[in-house]
Amino acid sequence: MKGKIFLIPLALLLAISLVAIGCPAPPATTTPPTTAPPTQPTTPTQPTTPAEGTIKLIATNWTPQQMPPEAGGWDPFDYTLMFWMDTMEYETQGRVQFEFYPESTLLGMLDMWEGIKEGVADIGIVNVCAYPGVFPLTGALRLPGFFENSLQSSMVRQKIFEEGYNTEEWADVKVLWHATNEPWSISCRTKQIKTLEDLQGLKVANVGDPELSFIAALGGVPVAMPATDFFLALERGTVDAAWQDTNGQVVFGLAQEAPYITEIPGNGTADMVTVMNKDKYNSLPPDIKAIFDKNMGMFYAMCHGQRFGYNHARCLDYLNAREGVPPVYILPEEERARWFAAAEPLIEAAAADLEAQGLPARETFARARELQEVYAGLGF
Repeated sequence: MKGKIFLIPLALLLAISLVAIGCPAPPATTTPPTTAPPTQPTTPTQPTTPAEGTIKLIATNWTPQQMPPEAGGWDPFDYTLMFWMDTMEYETQGRVQFEFYPESTLLGMLDMWEGIKEGVADIGIVNVCAYPGVFPLTGALRLPGFFENSLQSSMVRQKIFEEGYNTEEWADVKVLWHATNEPWSISCRTKQIKTLEDLQGLKVANVGDPELSFIAALGGVPVAMPATDFFLALERGTVDAAWQDTNGQVVFGLAQEAPYITEIPGNGTADMVTVMNKDKYNSLPPDIKAIFDKNMGMFYAMCHGQRFGYNHARCLDYLNAREGVPPVYILPEEERARWFAAAEPLIEAAAADLEAQGLPARETFARARELQEVYAGLGF
């Protein structure tokens, strides 16, 4: 695989894995640490003729790969995927090798799901927001009030999947792990949003529902588009603001065009699920498949969540160091309560709609809240 990465602190992750309820054991071995992240984005590797017996897999992602070093250096989704690829190459002793196509160089956000199912690529990261109606139960957990941070959210989403609540929605692929971003924040071109009244009538970009419905319930004007189009829409003035996590404000460059940023603790989080083509997975030799099986699931959901938390703190420092604009505004608890009250009817409506489809929405929501309390109690 082209490019190097520096690894997540494994001592912390090993400790996390042992205390988390239902977590599998972590991988027995991992890639030896490297000294520093690359200073240039990874470019797609060129196809080569694999050695006899080598299994070559194509992996791809759509997010921007890197951000300023002082803001964390790597986008957490690529970071975790590359960590996993290095681990797989190491543990299979080179029998598995990867061609990696980042930054929509093979599949974009909107064609990732079909592209993985059809075998255009073997492994990729699916943004649930981009596929309305395809993952109804998975996507319903994106409304606010469920999770405090990416680590909590990723762990709960993975456990919900492992317990079978939404497994059928992912039957067409092999799920490697579930993960999410940090709770959504909002960046605005013209003013810092501190109250509901500040949001009224503003055109706000986001990928899809339920976020768009929540924006409308708050009094904003929702505008649907891929996250990769947010920057251009802000630059042209097509929208006034973008509904994106703080990491996304930096990695997509949104803070350049919409410098007034408000963070909303406890807001919704977006599912980003790393999946593998099912036929390719089933074609693996038994010994290789066994290595894949132990290198998926909760451990990597937690790797991702820990990395996102690290990036989140670095992004806040980076944004607060800007000159000429106010620091990131953290929405106070009393004001958040006003915002989240607007989500309660949406959560109940989503539950009723999903139950009418025969899906266990209320049971899933209750289990998600129960798991969140457990993981929060453990310090996650």
